[in-house]
Amino acid sequence: MFGPDLFDTIVDFNDRVFRNIATLIESEDLLDDLSDDPNDRSYGEALVSDLGQEQGYESPIITRPFIYGRILEDGICNYPCSRFSDGKRFGVWYGSLDVLTTIYETVYHWKQFIADMSIKINDELVAERVVYKVFASGVLVDLRNKCPDYPDLIANDYQFTHRVGDWMYEKDQNGLLVTSSRRKEGVNIAAFKPRILSDPRHHDYLIYRWTPGGSRVVVESAQGNLRQELFLE
Repeated sequence: MFGPDLFDTIVDFNDRVFRNIATLIESEDLLDDLSDDPNDRSYGEALVSDLGQEQGYESPIITRPFIYGRILEDGICNYPCSRFSDGKRFGVWYGSLDVLTTIYETVYHWKQFIADMSIKINDELVAERVVYKVFASGVLVDLRNKCPDYPDLIANDYQFTHRVGDWMYEKDQNGLLVTSSRRKEGVNIAAFKPRILSDPRHHDYLIYRWTPGGSRVVVESAQGNLRQELFLE
């Protein structure tokens, strides 16, 4: 269990964070046929982003995890649990303070998803991702320095963190900051209230390439440029 010392540090957080989700790049790149000039396309993406921000915190980029949580509460759907929610009563929105941490986190869960399928795959797999920048503003519980005393905060078993999430939800807390389980230098944000999130903007498209059985994952930009090579077991 945990004591009150786990929640004794708070921070007034005001900064952009990054959310990395699955997508279909070809269908998302609506401006591709309008111009071959990267500057023109960047301007167009910025314009679309500005129009989209009228939705504010009601944008699906922000609300989707919370909507899933409400659906689950009504017993209509079944979604996988996450680190701070068992998916039965509430949803949690996850992001990271930098893009690289979102890559480590999502690559890990992608590989786990494939492994759980229990199907032998020899060919290279490709996953398409989109990264958004979202402004987060609010008082958060800061768990970044709590891992030495509470190592289960970053464990693969979620029983402890589900209890932490239940406490956050029952106490009507905005959210928390915690060390990434997949990249020790990284920090994740778990938002329990959509009200602290606003102004979602497109940041980048990414492509992951991985051959099951190997540890090497290649991360490219949508233009085919190598961004990162990860070696994850």
